[in-house]
Amino acid sequence: MRLRGIQFIYDNQGRKISAVVDLRRYEKEFAVFLQELSKKRSGGTTTNTNPVIGDTTDVVGSGGNNSGSTVNARKLKIDALLKTARSYYGVPYRTGGISRSGMDCSGFTQTSFKAIGLNLPRVSRDQALIGQSVAKSQLQPGDLVFFATGTPGRINHVGIVTDTSNPDAIRFIHASSSRGIMETSMGINYWVRAYIKARRVV
Repeated sequence: MRLRGIQFIYDNQGRKISAVVDLRRYEKEFAVFLQELSKKRSGGTTTNTNPVIGDTTDVVGSGGNNSGSTVNARKLKIDALLKTARSYYGVPYRTGGISRSGMDCSGFTQTSFKAIGLNLPRVSRDQALIGQSVAKSQLQPGDLVFFATGTPGRINHVGIVTDTSNPDAIRFIHASSSRGIMETSMGINYWVRAYIKARRVV
C-alpha cells in the first residue's frame, strides 16, 4: 500500500489544482511546498506550520498505477530545487566554493541538488555522466546543461535549466566566473557555441 497525500489544494491565485503525492518518498519536498503556499496565502508571513490548503485534505492508501502521483511529486521536487538555486542569486564566484561566501559552477549545482536529497559528483565532467541523456529540444526545468568554455569539447561548466517557455532562449542558472550566481539565456551565441550536452537527474 502506498501512502498518498493532498488530493486538492488552492494555489495562490485561488485556482483549484490536484497534487497527489507519495508522502513516503517526498515528505520533505511536500512540506516545503505547503509552507511556501501558506506564506503566499497569508501575504508572505506565517506562524502556522499546518496551513489551510483548500477544501479537501486526504491521506489514503492506494495500490495500482501511480503515474499521476509521480508526475506531481517530480514537479514539487523541481520547484524546490529551483527555489533553492535562485536563493543563491548574487553569491560571488569562488573556485572550489560550496557556500554563500562563494561557489564555482559545479559546487553550485551540487549544493542545490543536495538540498532536495540528491548527491551529485563534485566536478562538472563527472556530473555529466549521471542521470539520463536529454536532447536539447527536450530540455525541462531542473535539467543539468554542460558547456565547454575553455578547451573545445572538454566539459568545464554546468548550470541548471530554469525556463523552457521560449525554445530559442532557454534560460539556465549558473555560477558565472565574472558575475557570480546568475540566470542567463542559452540562446546567446557564446553559450550556443559552448553547449555540449544535457542530463536529467530528477
